[in-house]
Amino acid sequence: MSAPAPRKKRRYKLQASRRPEVVPFTPEGDAALCYVRQSFFTDESTSKEVQTDATHRWTNAYGIPIVDTVEDLHVSGDLEPYKRTGLKAWLSDAPPKPWKTLVVSKLDRLVRNVMDALTLLEWLRARGKRLICIAEGIDSSNSMSEFLITLIAAFARMERERMKERFVSAKAKLKEEGRWGGEGHHYGTMPVELPGGGWILGLDPYAVKILHSLSKLARAGKGLSDMCAWLKEKKILAPRDRQMQLAAERRGEDPATIEYKGHEWNPSVLRRLLTHPTLVEFGIFEPAEQAEITARLDEKSIRKVRGSNQPYDFSGVLVCAECLEPLWHRIAHHDRTGKDGQPVVYEYNYWRCPTRKHGPAMRAEQIEPLAEQAFYKIFASVPVRERVVLPPTNHANEIAKLEREYGKVMSNVARAKSTDERQRAKDDGDKILAELDALRALPVDPGGVQWVPTDRTWRQELARMTPEERRTRWLELGFTFTVQKRPDGTWKAGWRLPDGWKEAMPELTEHVPSGGESLEITDLLDWTATDNSKPEHG
Repeated sequence: MSAPAPRKKRRYKLQASRRPEVVPFTPEGDAALCYVRQSFFTDESTSKEVQTDATHRWTNAYGIPIVDTVEDLHVSGDLEPYKRTGLKAWLSDAPPKPWKTLVVSKLDRLVRNVMDALTLLEWLRARGKRLICIAEGIDSSNSMSEFLITLIAAFARMERERMKERFVSAKAKLKEEGRWGGEGHHYGTMPVELPGGGWILGLDPYAVKILHSLSKLARAGKGLSDMCAWLKEKKILAPRDRQMQLAAERRGEDPATIEYKGHEWNPSVLRRLLTHPTLVEFGIFEPAEQAEITARLDEKSIRKVRGSNQPYDFSGVLVCAECLEPLWHRIAHHDRTGKDGQPVVYEYNYWRCPTRKHGPAMRAEQIEPLAEQAFYKIFASVPVRERVVLPPTNHANEIAKLEREYGKVMSNVARAKSTDERQRAKDDGDKILAELDALRALPVDPGGVQWVPTDRTWRQELARMTPEERRTRWLELGFTFTVQKRPDGTWKAGWRLPDGWKEAMPELTEHVPSGGESLEITDLLDWTATDNSKPEHG
């Protein structure tokens, strides 16, 4: 038996570390970079003035020249340091100016994450730089710094998570109570202070007027781009800038001194705004009105795909009696040869259900006069009532304005140079206080929707309008005419009443069946018995 082959000795390869080598910090040529960060919600202890003062006092005490003071305001501590607008330019191998010491008042002003802290610490050590955290007494150039930074960053992370939990819990509780918790609010609403403290969301009268104008434009067939151009032409602030303006007014600042962010209107923002359910919840739009806006915008986009952006006289008014979707208009061409042998082109206008499932196409020259005759038959003598949205108010804006005026008047009392001048200022202050008491004593107006009667009937209202103006007027109030031609040749048609019709047209209550939403037309359909029209093919 042969001897076994000798086993080869296993060789172990020594792997080099990929960590960058530590470059010892040296005080020669030292220069300090002071860093200040503020969150979205802050207090006096973390204000930029307090942080700047602390970092400058430390650098001056040790005689280190200050290269620059970098500020990142309204920046979350969760954001990585190298992604922050102010600091990222300095955390590179080609900073604006050379520096060796990064000074912060507290570690959580720089990082709130252990991994971010260790990554930044490794980057500093590889370049011979150091980190100074004044409150914790940390100097990263000594051996204990990594342990302390890791420990403190972990606690900072835990603190942030607890803050987030408390914030979410408080916001949820305020929302359950119908209160406003300080977050952003939808365009058309504004925070209103309660007499007993706290805030609720009311209506912004200025923005409500803009929304009503946009509603009319949308239902008249205007596109989103056209409405954005109209808003820019009128120099109307975008939603975010409007929030900044309202916040400045609540703080008592002059709106003319605000530096806006320069946000602009764009079609996607405008579409989300007009179709947001909050507008219906606050009574700014009626449900039928917003549904009509959505339908008009969808119809506009479909027409854009089909290459036609021009609405017809009954676009949006005629809807399918089955699915209640707006009927589509189509022009059919038929080529014929005349008796003289010359070609003749016949053009027919049709309306049909967009799904093609609920009956054949209908000739426009038949159903359009039918809709007009039926409207005059039902609504000719009914008075016209205008829909007015009254915003809720507790006179908070007027009270705040008078309080600012009172503060100015009282400052004149201290600067008065004579007894008579001081007495006049006090009298003016007493008048303002009396006005304040009168405003505070007024009851809170809940607002809502009101229908204001006019001296016109619907026959008079439509007689002075063009077909396009008449169509827009019908769509504003939510009138639609449901019509369908069944396969057996019978018809179904009627005017569908808009939401809120009982307040807008109480005269029709006795003529509408209980729980009904439309008035069927029967005696106007006699002409259909001799209908020889040709249905649309295809």
